[in-house]
Amino acid sequence: MHAMYKILGSDGNEYGPVPARQIKQWIMENRVDKKTPVFPDGAADWVFLESLQEFKTVFAPPPLGKMQSEGVGGSLYAIIPYKNIKALGAYYFAIFSVIPIFGMPLGFIGLALGILGLRFQRLHPWAGGKVHAWIGIVLGGLFGLIYLALIIVGIVMLVGGKHLAYY
Repeated sequence: MHAMYKILGSDGNEYGPVPARQIKQWIMENRVDKKTPVFPDGAADWVFLESLQEFKTVFAPPPLGKMQSEGVGGSLYAIIPYKNIKALGAYYFAIFSVIPIFGMPLGFIGLALGILGLRFQRLHPWAGGKVHAWIGIVLGGLFGLIYLALIIVGIVMLVGGKHLAYY
């Protein structure tokens, strides 16, 4: 009988049990990586895919020339937290919150997603995205509050200006 495995997806859901050949296929499709949690049949706890001997050859790096010619490498995956979509979304909403008029809602969305992304990263450290989440929290919150304050000041000036006109 073939060994079976459960996988913990980046969305927090369990997948499986599936055979090793299915996991190898997912590795080749970049649906799972070395840090994907896996629960082998008969194991006591979750482990990372890279720790299992049957998958080490699949994760062996291609020859150096092939990596450079195809642009394959770990640095891009370390920079972009593609397994923590909330943190990545927080980052982009925060960056675009600098745009006047749209800044307030985009900033607050970035703030909320940053908090959710940080929580997800704490529960799933392998997902990454801590820096992206903090950028969303700080920058999104800052620009959201700045634009909110500007809107309040504008309303007060309009109301105050009309009030002064009566005297």
